[in-house]
Amino acid sequence: MNIQFPRLFTRFVAAALFAVTGCGSSSSAYVKFIHASPGAPNVDVVVGSKYAAQNAAYGTATSSYAKVDTGTNEAIQVFATGSTSKPVITKTQTLTTNQYYTVIALNTPSSLQLSVENDDLTAPTSGNCKLRVVHAAPSAGAVDVYVTAPGVSLTNPMNPVKPVLSNFTFGTVTPYLEVPAGSYEVRVTPTGNPSVVAIDTGATGVPLAAGDIYTAVALNPNPSTNPPGTAFSLLLTQDMPVQMGMGSY
Repeated sequence: MNIQFPRLFTRFVAAALFAVTGCGSSSSAYVKFIHASPGAPNVDVVVGSKYAAQNAAYGTATSSYAKVDTGTNEAIQVFATGSTSKPVITKTQTLTTNQYYTVIALNTPSSLQLSVENDDLTAPTSGNCKLRVVHAAPSAGAVDVYVTAPGVSLTNPMNPVKPVLSNFTFGTVTPYLEVPAGSYEVRVTPTGNPSVVAIDTGATGVPLAAGDIYTAVALNPNPSTNPPGTAFSLLLTQDMPVQMGMGSY
């Protein structure tokens, strides 16, 4: 594999409008959505009878959690934006009171999957942040993920660097990992080949703040742009609890 991909880092895209209002409720769960299906159109996401996302584009995450009803076998439906008659995919899920969830649309449209992840939004210990990683790039194959100080070489034999995730396969979602707050360079390479960097957040580093909670998603190039994209990218979203009494928007 000798193709060098240009650096591309998507810091955070707020792409959804929420149709929920009101105060926090003891009978509510909370859902955010990540659109990681390359080639799929913009979508609306309905959980039970409530919208969790509207007009969500590929490579974006909703800016906050939507408040939804709890219960067993709640339907999570994904529609092409503006359509309400025929979902492109439906998944049933038990939603627990006061639990936070992230719904991720994965894979190409012909093999679309929905992954529903329980989000642990308990605060990290003092001075730390929390980070989890999602492999949502179906054409990338197994990868290694490096999280280093900015500018550290991955190929210096005098200072070998080990990946924090090795042989990381498509569809895998890590637990949240606690790391000291600071600036980090995140790089993704084919497994066992650190000289070929498919994703690089840049040598200036990405600041991760103490007390914050993040989800980082490795994405395929966007085939829907004109011309079609060629670069893999990383989407970093912040997972923030809903403030009771203010609702989610």
